[in-house]
Amino acid sequence: MYIYLKNAGLVLSLCMAVSFSVATYAKQKSISWLDSQINKDPEVVAAKELLNASNHRAKSLTKAVYNPELEASYEKEGDFDNYSIGISQTIDFWDKQSANKSIGEIGVYANQQQLLSLLDSKKANALTAIVNWQAAKKVAQLLSVRENQLQTLVGIIEDKRKAGLLEPLDAELVYLNLSQIFSEISESQIALKNAEVNVQELLPDWTPNTTNLFSFTFGATNYSFNSQWVEEHPKVKLARAQWKIKQSKAQLTTMESKANPTIGVNAGKSGDEDLIGVTFSMPLNIRNNYSDTVKAAYSEAIAAEANFRSVYRKQTFEAKANYESLIVSKKYYEQWQKLTKGRLDSSENLLNKRWEAGDINTSDYLLALNQRAEGLHAGIRLENQFKLAEISFILSMGQLSKFEI
Repeated sequence: MYIYLKNAGLVLSLCMAVSFSVATYAKQKSISWLDSQINKDPEVVAAKELLNASNHRAKSLTKAVYNPELEASYEKEGDFDNYSIGISQTIDFWDKQSANKSIGEIGVYANQQQLLSLLDSKKANALTAIVNWQAAKKVAQLLSVRENQLQTLVGIIEDKRKAGLLEPLDAELVYLNLSQIFSEISESQIALKNAEVNVQELLPDWTPNTTNLFSFTFGATNYSFNSQWVEEHPKVKLARAQWKIKQSKAQLTTMESKANPTIGVNAGKSGDEDLIGVTFSMPLNIRNNYSDTVKAAYSEAIAAEANFRSVYRKQTFEAKANYESLIVSKKYYEQWQKLTKGRLDSSENLLNKRWEAGDINTSDYLLALNQRAEGLHAGIRLENQFKLAEISFILSMGQLSKFEI
């Protein structure tokens, strides 16, 4: 049965009101052990707080642009007390409130996509570290088995040499192979420790004995490139949102360059006379019409559009390259599995029997054992390449969050 990667994400319109918080995001799906570890990352904590901040900022931008102003005055003129009190209100004639509201909503959306992109990136890094650790552990185990084989072989050869069945040269060949293995074991142990540290950096509660994620699979048996998935990638959606924000800010800058009237009423007393009045004021944009500011804002919007197209183009080609790499690595890993299925164990037994029977000399026997070990090592490398290519492809298509790991 073929399992295709399907896009189950929710596409949010940039024009709709977005009310997104970390709490509601957490309720959308159960948190796995891996996700709980990633959520402890300081960068993720910072991104969530920025999302919370954008929510509060969006709410503030839905409020009125201008507050009313209260004015009062008092003066003494001879025996008379003169006083007045009034209230004035600047009119949002060009509806800057709607523009602010749109900027706030898109800002929340942009921070949401930034958080999703960061979570996917952190998860991919963690899975990559685990895959590399698994490969390093398999190599270390393979070399450990090889060492045990040679140590056992040393004892057998010494017994045969004492019995006059083998030449001293045979023992020397085994010792040389064993000394080479020591160097390889040292390198593999260093690589394993480095891999462990890399995983622990990304997953604080992880240890080499942790059963979580010791062996994970995406469960996909067939892969395809879909440009729609690239369009829905958090990085692409973030770049698109940043472009829309710049457009809205350019429109707001145009509105701010236009004057808004202020109307007020006041009442008071001057001597024995009651006073009541109406005031009107309007800024005169004569010395500065702010046209250069408007032009700058629209240039920034054009630059943001170009950046969006650049991000989309880069993400598309990255996904295509990762797709091709995945197909190639999958092909040769499956060929290796098919070629070696059931042969590795039988080949070891056959070699041991033929050497013990004297059908092959020690030099050829050691060469064959080394070739068998190289074949096993090649399988580890091919499996590692395939798993890393799978992670990279799914990440570049923006589908990593769709899998429960």
